[in-house]
Order: sequence, then C-alpha cells, then structure tokens
Amino acid sequence: MKLVKSWLLLNLLLFTVCSTYATEKPTEPLLDKAMKEVIWSIIPYAPIHILEGEFQGQGIADEYLQDAQQVLGSYRHINQIMTPARAWHQIAKKDQLVCHPSALKTPDREAYAHFTQAAMITPVIRALIRKKEWLKSYLNKDVLNVSDYLINQKGPLGIVSQRSYGALIDQVIAQAIRENKNIVQASGRFGSRQLYEMLINGRIDLMLEYPWVSAYYKKVMKNHEVEVINLSISDFPNYSPAYVACTRNEEGEKIIAALNQFIADSIPLKKNRHRMMNWLDDKEANKFEKDYLEYFKIAQ
Repeated sequence: MKLVKSWLLLNLLLFTVCSTYATEKPTEPLLDKAMKEVIWSIIPYAPIHILEGEFQGQGIADEYLQDAQQVLGSYRHINQIMTPARAWHQIAKKDQLVCHPSALKTPDREAYAHFTQAAMITPVIRALIRKKEWLKSYLNKDVLNVSDYLINQKGPLGIVSQRSYGALIDQVIAQAIRENKNIVQASGRFGSRQLYEMLINGRIDLMLEYPWVSAYYKKVMKNHEVEVINLSISDFPNYSPAYVACTRNEEGEKIIAALNQFIADSIPLKKNRHRMMNWLDDKEANKFEKDYLEYFKIAQ
C-alpha cells in the first residue's frame, strides 16, 4: 500500500513540475515563432565569408552582416550557405524572404529583387600572373587585353566553369572555348583555389580572379617562393558598386528601407572601407581607398 501511495505521489509531483514548465517556458519560443523569418545567403567563397580556418568569421561580409542583423532586431535571421546562383534563384522564387548581403545589381535582377543604396564598392576582376612571367613577357605593363592574350595563343588561361566574369569577358571566353583555345577550367566551390595552385606551380600562366581573393590565397597558402601580381583588364571599370538585395515583395522592401539608414551611417566610417582593404595588398588597397572616397563623395 505504501508503495502504491509513493508511486501516486511521484506521478503527482512529476505532473505538477511538467505543468509548471509548460506554462512558464514557452514564452521565448512562441515569440520567436511570431517573428518574421529572413534567410541570408552565405556565399561560401572566401574572403566574402570565411567559414573555416585561421580567419574564420573575418570575411568582408561577415561582421557587416552581424551588424545589419542587429539593426533588424524584429526578424528571426537564418544564415544559409548557398552559391550565388542558388541565392538569386531563391530570391526570384518569392516563396521565402531571402536577402543577399553582397550583391551586384543588373537590370535583370532588379525585376525580382529590391536593392539598397550602394553599401560598398568592389574592385573588378583582375588577371593574375606570376611576377617572373610578367617581367619576361609584359615589360612591366599593368593592363592586359584578354582577347589579345587568347588570339596570340599565350599559355593556358584558367577559369572557373559556369561562372560569370562580366558580360565582355564572358563573350571572349565563350568564343575562345568554341575555337578550342588554351583554356583550363576548374569547377565547384574550390575551383578558384585549384586554379591558383596551378598558377603558382606553373601549370597555367594566367587566371581571372578578384584581387581580394588573390590576397586571401597569399595569406592562407603562404607560398613565398612564387610571387603573383594582379593586372587590370582593359575596357573594365575600376570597381563595381555592391548592394544588399532582398526578395521583391512588401517585407523585402521594409528590410531595404531599414538597411538604407544603416548603410548611410556606415559609409563614412573607416571601419566600412577597411572591411575590403584588409583583404587587398597595399597597392590595391591604396587604389581602392581613393576610389571609395571619390565614389561616396567623402572629403578627407
């Protein structure tokens, strides 16, 4: 009998504890569910976002995204790793609220995405070449014409397949591939890094990449025997404006409006431009800062 009473008492206590927990604890999850959800595309290409290794979390967009999410405190933020192609696909579908924190604007994209005012400028694609080859073949010239390079049957040119390098270069590359020119293609998330390794090992003579990616490789690969330099590409601008883009709907428009004020406050700060300058070599960083101040009309 005592055993039965003890068992009943134990169950009563458990029921009381569980009931109390159930009524007091769900406040936070319920509030969380009530918050609107925004999905942020995390592009897995360092140093835009650095997802692993020595510099994890120190990418160009990493800290910036954290600050932007704090401004948008009434939303529940979900960071999802996705390629640029998938990010734009998700934004265009409009079945979720998706934002891209490091977007380039085109007329096609404006049809299905809202964009903030320019939040940053980014140096455009460069031609990467070993310094020894540059001194031998280019007589210290700082600008390269990709069409001429391919027409003159120079050494292998490395590109990442299924990637856009800008309309002009894309046309040149497509024509070169049709004509069976000396193009080496790599693919996947680590395609660019594979090409960089091939460049320093002498398996290709040239590759196309952003200068901040080149600087990242120099930091993490620490190959001091082979120096790689960046050449500007003829007919390219010095930089492209970069934006935050969100799904083109009412909620996306609200996020863009809130971020525009955050961006306006951030642009004059040294911290904002140093996010990019930290991932450029000295020559590129000095040029970038001059362009940044000029583009955003910041007096010094």
